Amino acid sequence: MLESFLADVGPLLGDYIPKAVLAIACGGLIGVEREIKQKPAGFRTNILICIGSALFMWLSIHLVADLAGLRGDPGRIAAQVVAGVGFLGAGTILHSRGHITGLTSAAMIWVVSAIGMAIGAGQAAVAIFTTGTILLVQVGLGLVEHRLFGRCRMRDCEISFDDDRGLTRKEIEKTIRATGLGQALETTGLRRAGDYHVLTLQCCAVHPQHKKFIGELWKLVGVREVRLVQ
Repeated sequence: MLESFLADVGPLLGDYIPKAVLAIACGGLIGVEREIKQKPAGFRTNILICIGSALFMWLSIHLVADLAGLRGDPGRIAAQVVAGVGFLGAGTILHSRGHITGLTSAAMIWVVSAIGMAIGAGQAAVAIFTTGTILLVQVGLGLVEHRLFGRCRMRDCEISFDDDRGLTRKEIEKTIRATGLGQALETTGLRRAGDYHVLTLQCCAVHPQHKKFIGELWKLVGVREVRLVQ
């Protein structure tokens, strides 16, 4: 009985535990970056995804090996992991007011699972290289992207204008078209407040093109106030 127990524990100590430790390290490194940015899938989530995928892949390979010559496909369990991770990724994607968020987090869940599967399959070098590449893309290229393209942080912009039978409203729409932001700016509400109207739309206080648009609004005769809401 002792020999049987040692035979079962041998693969665990010699093969799986080192892979599990590597999965924790790779998932943790990526999770730290996501946690710093306060994203939905953070430190613990990425570790669990990575080590879980590694376990499924490891079991898939060893279960087929234990069949002792019988037919078995080690890719069947791995294929179900890919499908399951898709559901996790879909849960991080949100659609609100015409804007989609969480795509990067969903892609991160997908690729962290792939890293775990590579570790479970014994491809440690591939997993380590991929982890380093992801960190380089997220940190290094993120800074480059911010400098070159800027990053829109959408907020509600309230435009108060005179009730002049729609003349100022038409001027506002004309300004939106002139700045080329027709698709980027989404109107979310229009209400009456006393003797004037308040138009609410999504705008960015950081992007230069949006700043220019706000400046142009102040030049309109019928506009009383332009205010960015936190």
